[in-house]
Amino acid sequence: MGKIAPAAPHALHMPSHIYSMLGMWEDSIRSNLSSKAAAESHGQSVAHQMDFLVYAYLQRGEDGRAKELVDSVLPVSVGLGSDTALAAIPARFALERGQWDEAAQLRVRNSEFPAARSISYFARALGAARSGNAAAARAEIAHLDEIEAKLAAAKDDYWAGQTRIQKQAAIAWVMFSEGQRDEAIAAMHKAADLDDASEKTVAMENKLVPIRELLGELYLAAGLDKEALVELQASDKVLPNRFRTIAAAAAASHATGSVEAAKRYYQALTALAANADGNRPEISEARAYLSQN
Repeated sequence: MGKIAPAAPHALHMPSHIYSMLGMWEDSIRSNLSSKAAAESHGQSVAHQMDFLVYAYLQRGEDGRAKELVDSVLPVSVGLGSDTALAAIPARFALERGQWDEAAQLRVRNSEFPAARSISYFARALGAARSGNAAAARAEIAHLDEIEAKLAAAKDDYWAGQTRIQKQAAIAWVMFSEGQRDEAIAAMHKAADLDDASEKTVAMENKLVPIRELLGELYLAAGLDKEALVELQASDKVLPNRFRTIAAAAAASHATGSVEAAKRYYQALTALAANADGNRPEISEARAYLSQN
C-alpha cells in the first residue's frame, strides 16, 4: 500500500474560507497556520493565508499578533489573489482598529492589477472621509473612478462592480463628513444593497469591510441608533462574530436604553476579545458597562 500524499496547501486552506465566513476565528487561525506552513514548505506564496490570519486576529482584538504578520509580509506578487491580499493586509489593520488617519495614509502598492490598487484607494478614501478630510477622500475616489472605468473597458465586470461599491461607500462617508446626513444615508444604503447583490470571488473571499456594517456605523454616527441596530444585525447574520459589528451593536443598544441587549452584546465582545493584546477603547467600554450593569 503506497504512502498517502500530504494535502496540498490550497486544500488545507479551503476550510479557512468557511471558518472565516462563519466567524469561527480560532478554527480559521489554526487552519491558516497549517496551510501557511504547507505553502512555505512548497515554496509557494502565503499572502492569502496571511490575509486570513490578520483578519482573524483582528476580530479577536489580537492586534499585536496581527501587527507581527503585517510587518513580516514579503511583497512577492504571483497573481491577482496575492496582490489583493497584499493590499488588504495593511488596509484591514488600519480599518478594523478604527485608525482612520492611518488608513488615509496607507501606501498604494504597485500592482499590475487595478483591482488590487482599488483596495488601497478605498481604504485611503474611507480613512480620509472618516477623519474629516473630505478633499483628500475625493482625490482617492477619483482614483477609484479611473480604475472602475479601466476595469469596465476590459469587460472585467466583477471587479468593476466591486470598485463601484467601494466608491459608493466612500462617497457616502464624504457626504456625511460634509453635513449631508440624509444624502449620505441614501448613498450608503445604495452601496450596501449593491454589495448584498454582488457575488464573491476566491481572489477576495474576505471582503475588506462589510458594507452593511458601514451603513450601521453611519447610522450610529448620525445618532439614529435603532436604525443602526437593524443594519448591524443584518450584517451580523451574513458575516457573524465580527468585532466592529458587535461593538457597534452594543453601542447602539446602549444608546437606545436597552440594558439587556447592551449587556448581551458587551458580553459577546468581551468573550470575543478575551485574549486581546491591543488597545481598543471598545473593550474598555464593554468592561466598564458590564461592571455597572
